[in-house]
Amino acid sequence: MIIPTNILIFMPTYNEAGHIPIIINRIREVLGEIDILIIDDNSTDGTGDLADNLAEKDKNIFVIHRTGKLGIGSAHLTGIQYAFEKGYEALVTMDSDLVHKPEDIPAFLKASNDHDVVIGTRFHRKGSLAEWSIFRKILTHLGHFLTRVLLRHDFDATGGFRVYRLDKISKSTFDTVSARDYEFFYTSLTILHLNGHSITEIPIELPGRVYGQSKMQIRHMVKSVMLMLLLGVRIRVLKRSLLSSSKSKI
Repeated sequence: MIIPTNILIFMPTYNEAGHIPIIINRIREVLGEIDILIIDDNSTDGTGDLADNLAEKDKNIFVIHRTGKLGIGSAHLTGIQYAFEKGYEALVTMDSDLVHKPEDIPAFLKASNDHDVVIGTRFHRKGSLAEWSIFRKILTHLGHFLTRVLLRHDFDATGGFRVYRLDKISKSTFDTVSARDYEFFYTSLTILHLNGHSITEIPIELPGRVYGQSKMQIRHMVKSVMLMLLLGVRIRVLKRSLLSSSKSKI
């Protein structure tokens, strides 16, 4: 079995100085001297400076500083572009708040041997969200329900713990993703799905938030749902157009 060896781990950060060293140490324990990219959106708690200090001591850590909070989706697109430019075969995307477990990454990479995209799903393992608050559980399950109904695929489309096999995906596919906030996750997955890329899921368990608070705000939720409705309508129009075209050729 061939598992990619040229791999980049990407983590977006904003005010997460309290646990960046912890997550990096855990990644090192599992994967050794793998390359790690940190993209910091001008944190006010010194996360960016801490990342620079870590990079000075570790030649496999790279840091990109941005001028402000430009959106989680925008950060992911920047990380994806960086990975393509540097020629990585596979890109692992994960949060740095200790919710996503580095110990799960080897299983993700193994699954990526047979699939273009691997997603950590929160819905296949009973009790995977046991430590979450009721409010967060409701939001998570609601998002999953809406993506199934509106976008017509059954993946955990709002999660950010993923592996992309960049040696199997064209950069031009990601160039069609314009989402800059949390809608990036389901938008990018929908575009990959529509382009015929194989997608699989790995069951994961998520602990309660170890450090800080969720950065998703109500306005992000409302915007995400509205864009999901719009994307669902566009998909239906496209499919009807393709069906009509196919019938006209018969």
